Amino acid sequence: MSLVGWGFELYLKKVDRWLRRTAAGAGEVQHRLLRRIVGQAAGTWFGRKHDFASIRDHADFAQSVPIANYAARQDLYDRTFDGEPNVLWPGRIRYFARTSGTTAGMKMIPITRGMRRNQVQAGIAVLACCGRAEKGLMSRIMDGKILFLAGAQPPLPAGHGAYAGSLTSIALGWVPWPISTRYEPGRELAVIGDFEKQVRQIADRVIHRDVRFFGHMPTWTWILFEQMCAAAHVPEDGGVTKIWPNLEVFVYGGMNFAPLRPSIDRFFRPDRRPRYYQVYPATEGFIAIQPNDGVEAMELLVANEIFYEFVPLEEWGKPGAPRLMVDEVEPDVPYVMVLSTSWGLWAYDLGDIVRFASVHPPEIVFAGRHEHFMNSFGEHMIEQEVARAVAAAAEATGSRVMAFTAAPRYPGPGHRAGAIQVLVEFAEAPEGGAGAFAAQIDRILQSINRNYMSRRRGDLGMTCAEVVPVPPGTFYAWMKSRGKLGGQHKVPPCANDRRYADSVLESVAASAGPAADGRGGRGEETP
Repeated sequence: MSLVGWGFELYLKKVDRWLRRTAAGAGEVQHRLLRRIVGQAAGTWFGRKHDFASIRDHADFAQSVPIANYAARQDLYDRTFDGEPNVLWPGRIRYFARTSGTTAGMKMIPITRGMRRNQVQAGIAVLACCGRAEKGLMSRIMDGKILFLAGAQPPLPAGHGAYAGSLTSIALGWVPWPISTRYEPGRELAVIGDFEKQVRQIADRVIHRDVRFFGHMPTWTWILFEQMCAAAHVPEDGGVTKIWPNLEVFVYGGMNFAPLRPSIDRFFRPDRRPRYYQVYPATEGFIAIQPNDGVEAMELLVANEIFYEFVPLEEWGKPGAPRLMVDEVEPDVPYVMVLSTSWGLWAYDLGDIVRFASVHPPEIVFAGRHEHFMNSFGEHMIEQEVARAVAAAAEATGSRVMAFTAAPRYPGPGHRAGAIQVLVEFAEAPEGGAGAFAAQIDRILQSINRNYMSRRRGDLGMTCAEVVPVPPGTFYAWMKSRGKLGGQHKVPPCANDRRYADSVLESVAASAGPAADGRGGRGEETP
């Protein structure tokens, strides 16, 4: 154990005590944070328009500032990006995080000192939470390398004295000592714009590094692992354990990991798999961290420059819908999460749905995005339920899933009722074929979603779920054709229309692959 590792572990214990203390007093911590950021922004254009000077508490704020997404306030973000000072936050903003948005195309999120604090403190908090698992764990990790793969958009001049790039590439310059001395793969490789070239070069480099802590998006991890095994001339099954025998922690975020986990697990020896920790990062801010391996809930970061509001999903979009603080929520209720930050996001609709697994301390479960839902036939289904069903079906049928997306299959010729159709790319085919996989999906969905169960009764409202297997490499090629390889991009798990499913099937048809006609397996036959 090195002296640096020992000292850093002591520091992380201090951070962990701070995390626990702020979580225990989450309500008051959030009240103070709201008063501070509102006071700081009172003299901005937005602050004057919404009379920030008269806001004393959350009730005043909720009455003064309406909820809005990026598109609704794009003119204000554009003014900020064009160099106008004091629009949403004091001063002139020089750096912006570029991210693609579902509703507003390309989004430019302002980066201020507050955003930097949010990212740096969250990164340290991740290590502190991982350190809870075992005394000496972080000391051992600091004796090796920390590999984190960032978005490959370095900050480039964007006019008006501004710079724009992916948040993760910008944040590479914020990595504090001593983590910076252990960081891989280095800035030069981290910001290569060509994803495929980047993966090849990183694989060649890191097979010679003693990586003990790894962070990446699961969607793309298997591609890196395949490249590493090929470069090191080892078999893929258990291959990463041979390359990184001291790997102890795998941090991931941005998606439901359960359906893809078997495809990642195979690269490790069963007795040497790392601890998995989920984090909740967004370009708009770092939100939560999973405090314990094997527990789905994530600890909400309540003292990290973000003020949270929660709107019950069933009330979303209704006039006068309640906007609750963290000390007013109830467990197991789906909420749309709204953010206000010290970088000029005000009552910002992030688009995410969460549930509280615990209120004291506040721990959340990501339940999907409110534009990623399915309700074409009254099923009221969110992405978390679809992902859970796919993961359970894979386990029940002994299959491995690489990627999937779900969509409604509407009534039409040969189909007297609608159904949920799931396009699945298998790394290992299910026992019993697509029909057996579909039957398991249908069974799980009926057990966890009462609306779906009622629509399925007697096959009157909906028929059994359908599964369409697509050829290997389909989703990779589809994402590449959309310019969404690597970084934080991920396959949409579901939609309330067929925009994604039909686009995928069209790409399959164009390459003359199997399943091009959209026919797949059903769990049962109906007349």
